[in-house]
Formats: sequence, structure tokens, C-alpha cells
Amino acid sequence: MSYLALYRRYRPVDFESLIGQDYIVRTLKNQILTDKIGHAYLFTGTRGTGKTTVAKIFAKAINCLSPKNGSPCGECEVCKALLDPSNLDVIEIDAASNNGVNEIRDLREKVQYPPVNGRYKVYIVDEVHMLTSAAFNALLKTLEEPPRHAVFILATTEVHKIPATILSRCMRFDFKLVPTKQIAELIASIYDSENKQYEKEAVYAIALAGEGSVRDALSVADMAMSFTEGKLLYDDVMEVLGSTNAENFSNFINALLKGDSGKVLEIVDLLSSSGKSISVLNKDLIAYIRNLLVVKTCSNANSILLLPEDKYLMLKSISSEVSEDRLIRILGIFSEVETILKYSTTPRTVFETAAVKASKPDADYDLDALLSRIKQLEDKIENGNFKTISNNVKEQNVVENTEKVEFKDFVNTDISEIKGKLLYNLRTSGSELLWNILKETEIRKSGYVLTILVSNETDENYLKADSTQKSIESALKDFGNFEISIKSSYVKQETEEIDKETENIKKIFGDDIVIIKN
Repeated sequence: MSYLALYRRYRPVDFESLIGQDYIVRTLKNQILTDKIGHAYLFTGTRGTGKTTVAKIFAKAINCLSPKNGSPCGECEVCKALLDPSNLDVIEIDAASNNGVNEIRDLREKVQYPPVNGRYKVYIVDEVHMLTSAAFNALLKTLEEPPRHAVFILATTEVHKIPATILSRCMRFDFKLVPTKQIAELIASIYDSENKQYEKEAVYAIALAGEGSVRDALSVADMAMSFTEGKLLYDDVMEVLGSTNAENFSNFINALLKGDSGKVLEIVDLLSSSGKSISVLNKDLIAYIRNLLVVKTCSNANSILLLPEDKYLMLKSISSEVSEDRLIRILGIFSEVETILKYSTTPRTVFETAAVKASKPDADYDLDALLSRIKQLEDKIENGNFKTISNNVKEQNVVENTEKVEFKDFVNTDISEIKGKLLYNLRTSGSELLWNILKETEIRKSGYVLTILVSNETDENYLKADSTQKSIESALKDFGNFEISIKSSYVKQETEEIDKETENIKKIFGDDIVIIKN
């Protein structure tokens, strides 16, 4: 006999074997026990959550001569007859390949014939959203008023594609993602049945890879079982999944946190040259940073992550050297990259740019990045990790180094960098009012002149004050001497509005009648 995949060999044959869909199982079992069987059901949910399996069990249970607690007994004549694939009482239809109106017309004709062995003739229509509009219309009347012996079970992963007229005629059940813990317990029981030795962390990693889909997880479990003849280890599962080596990731994160952009790019090159897909690398990195955040914030982190002890200690060591704000910002940067990579023609460049950006918080003016830098400074002050100098030494150094100060090139520096530096220094110095005004104000630069365009008279008067201009000069002291010019844009706006209204009046009454007086 040919080999059967694990997800086929261990497919549930009764409701008690199902996992993760308790409310659906309870509802269907009660309908069977009280003999309140509906004529049309809609099972919707993501792949591998048990839609077709539940449909098959339900089809057998409503035909079973002596159901046990709502599940088919598997021993009566009807249950044995339904095991035959050629049985005509339970008919499975693949709507992806039988989606035309002719197939539905054929179904309408045959549905009139009574069942051969059981009480009901059950039609399981898989991927029902693939039916054409004409096919749906042909199905409507039959679905609403089928023969007493007919039951329809429609299964789909894309319920939004099904017409509302079909939805209103069905009893809808939404299948949810199966919890990772329950999938891990299922895989462990299967491995026990197969006499396969395993690490608990390895089984959990397989379950986690399923992302709520039992079938996906069992497919990985099947590969992992064939990967090694001995005990299945956590590292074996990581290799089967193609995940990035944990040591490379720890080196990458350490270089990123230290601001070593060169080292970061070297590791990216190493991973890319080994055939690692950039999108997979980014996904693995997001998962790794998420784990760091869990370790940083949760007291029972490893009961959530279920990692081998050495992997957990590595994460704990890295997380102790970084703040939560920094991790949140890094996570945000690479999460944005995940969306961009779907449409980018240069994925490696996008990823490398994000990596360098994440390694240089000093050049990042995002609020999370600023909070991270403030937290680093607070930690240094709290731990006493800073140098103090006496006033005499400080004054002496100021005198000696007056001529040695090197200013940034104001003329050749981009205005966006100047404004970013200005806003950052104002915020850190506590000039909240000035910061709030300038962040929404247009700022231009021409030569050594910094021009600020204000939109109202109140802001103009405030910005022209000597104390305000000294605050701006202090915030940009790294750029040396420059001139500040305050110009009003609201006068220009009012003039433009007046000119516009004048032109409208001239069009109505004519140039020869309208006289403009100053």
C-alpha cells in the first residue's frame, strides 16, 4: 500500500477527535441528538481548520442508525456503506473544477432521487466561491426548497465572494484558527503513535509553523519525521522550515543594536549569498524581534515561547541590553518593509536600507526612536555611566578649544536635515510651544538665510521675539552663524483671495463697469 500523509492517515472520523472548533461541534451534535437537521450549511474559515472533515463526519452522523453522543458509530450498515467512495448518499463536489451552470443543472436533476442506504442525501460542495454567477443563480431555488431528503454543505475559504442570496439561505459556521497548544498536543500524540522520539520544543515549533492550520502543521510534521531517523530536535525543525540560523540572527541583532551598519550589511550579504530569500529573512527577523520583546516584557516568557534553554538564554542576554521602545521601533521598521517587499523590484536594497535605518536611531526622528534615545540617556544617568568635569577645567577647555570648533556646512546641508535637527533639539530642550509651531510651519533656506513662513499674526509676533530667535539659534548652534528671516504667508493668501474675488466680479459685471479703488 502506498504511503499516506499524516494529515490523511490521522483525519478525525468522529466529533470527539476534532480540535479547536468546540462551539461548532457542540451545535451540530445537538442538532443530531434533537433531530433538528437543517437543509443548508455554510462552513467558512481559513485552510486546514477542519471544514471538509466536519462536513464528512456530519454527513455520516445524520445517516447513522445508532449515533453515539452525536457522532457516527462506525459499526452499523450505513456507516460501513458510506466508507465506500462510490456511495451515492454522500457526494463531494469540487466547485473549482465543476463551476459551470451545466454542472449545477445536473445536480438539480439528480437531487430528486432518494438516498440508497441512509436517511439523507448529502452534497458537500468544496470551494463553493468558485462557482460562476449563473451557477449560483441555478442553485438558488434548490438551496432554498430542496427535497426533504437533501442536505447541502457548502465549504469556502473566501466567504466574501458568495452572493448574499446564497448566504441568507444557509446556516453559517465560522471555523477559527486552531490554538498552537492544541496542535502541538495533536502532533505529540501522532509522534507517540508512530514511535517517533522528539523534543517538546521541536513539536511546539512545528505547531507554531502551522499558524493555526492543522493540515499545514501536520505537513511540516511529516517532513520533520522523515528528516531524521533519531530523536527530532528543535534545530532539525528549524532546518526543515528553512529558518535563519539563530547564531546569525543574534550577531545581526547585536550589530544592529551597536549601530555597526557595516557589520549589519556583511551579515545580510552572508545570508543572501546562502540562498536566503529576502522576504523570508525579513519575516524571520520580525519573529525574532517579537521574541525579544516577549522576553523583555513577560516574566514567564519561556512558557509562551517554549524555546530550548540555550536559545532562551541567548534572547534574554540580548534583550537586557536594549529598551522596549527601541525594540518596538525596530519591529515597526521591518513590519513596514514586509508590505513594501511584495511590490519591490529591488528587495535586497529595501531590506538593507531598513537595516541601516534601524541601526542608526540618531538619524531617526520618529517618536518611538526619540523615546528610545531618551530612555538610553536616562539609563546612563541612573547607572552613573557619564563623566563630570569641574567648572575650572570646563572653562579652560572652552577657552582653549574656541578656535578648534568645527561647524556643519549650513549652505550645503539639506533643509529637511536642518529642520529635523531643529525640531529634535527643541523637543529635547523642553521648548514645546516653539516645537509645536515649527513642526507645522514651512521652513526654507537660501544661502546663509533661514526663512520661516508663518500663517498667522500671533505666530509671527512670537517668532520675531529675541528670546525665540535665540532658542532657534541655540538649537542649530552646530551650523555656526546664519540669519533668521520671519515672513508672513497669510498676507499673501489674503491678497490672492481678494484678487480672485475681483476677477469674479469683473466677469459678472464687465471691466468697463467695475472700478478698483485702493
